[in-house]
Amino acid sequence: MRPANAHRVVLLTPLPLRTRIRAAARRRIDHTGAWLAGHGHFRAAELLWRACRMW
Repeated sequence: MRPANAHRVVLLTPLPLRTRIRAAARRRIDHTGAWLAGHGHFRAAELLWRACRMW
């Protein structure tokens, strides 16, 4: 049996703070857009993604 964290990637050098912040913001925007679309607010999700240049 494999350990629970066997699928994790360990970076040899940590990513710069700016890159980590950008990735976290993108993840939250995408999650929010998916939530909106899942609740029937397709236009709002599309506008959010377009406003954040994620189309």
